Amino acid sequence: MDREQMGKFISACRRELGLTQQELAERLHVTNKAVSKWERGLSYPDVTLLEPLASALGLRIEGLMACRRQAAGGGEEDPVKNLLTISSSSLRRERRRSWGVVAGVLAFMLIVTLLVGYNLLYMTETRQDSIVLKETVDGENYLYMEEKGHLLRLRCGKDVDFDAIALDDGYCPLVYEVGLRWNRLTYTGTAISCTTTGTISLGSPMDTDPYWQEATLFGSAVLYATDDYYPDPYAEPAGRRFLCDFYVKEMGLPSASRTILLVEDCISGTVADVDDDGENEAVVRTRWPEKPYTVYDYVDGEIVETWPDTLPEAVLESLVQF
Repeated sequence: MDREQMGKFISACRRELGLTQQELAERLHVTNKAVSKWERGLSYPDVTLLEPLASALGLRIEGLMACRRQAAGGGEEDPVKNLLTISSSSLRRERRRSWGVVAGVLAFMLIVTLLVGYNLLYMTETRQDSIVLKETVDGENYLYMEEKGHLLRLRCGKDVDFDAIALDDGYCPLVYEVGLRWNRLTYTGTAISCTTTGTISLGSPMDTDPYWQEATLFGSAVLYATDDYYPDPYAEPAGRRFLCDFYVKEMGLPSASRTILLVEDCISGTVADVDDDGENEAVVRTRWPEKPYTVYDYVDGEIVETWPDTLPEAVLESLVQF
């Protein structure tokens, strides 16, 4: 027995009783669309509806299964076999429904997980802090700000006046109010806004007796030293001081000395000819893994800084490793 055969039998029995599809559906507490599908051979009735369907059509369940009003004789179709066919169809239909529900639940859970993960991964905030570095790469402007021992690399948005941003007032770092959105994993993001607060960032030197060394820098005989500035709370192990000042002063009487270069946020510093031009440059090791080194050179009467990813081996050995 196939669906079409049973559908025709149900339709014929219904018409003999003078019932409409709607009336039959109401007796079985199903929709008229379900009855229509049965009669068109699109689906079997659910196995749980076989007995009430047979009763509504004035049949015994054996007659409904055999698609005859009388029991099947020798060689006729087996009602038990028909029941098994309908049961199998109902089981497959229920399995499809169950898998549909499971798939829907899994899709919902995936969407929720992605939303939660996205909100945990990305941070939107406004902070007041100094800007460590400005740079332009491939026509894009970037600002760097400190974030727990790392540097945030922030691409400047359309509302950020990159050229108007000064890193310091000639001595102390300037403080800006920056609106930013950044990725906690990659330490990259976007500076949405950047406005000056009119204040500067002050430190608190802790070592009053630095160790001075003599060298030649920017064409002058100088003394330079590194000293502790203040503890870095994010250093490992805890309490290790990663912030220090790197001083470069002209040799001579203290009253005649002047600071040529003052560098903060460094672990150590040295003087070396990094570019092999016959003149020494000031080299510092920063405390940020994203920008590990800074080189200060004297070009056309101005001090110019660059941030190389690495340095010659001899220079690296001369930098104090903590």
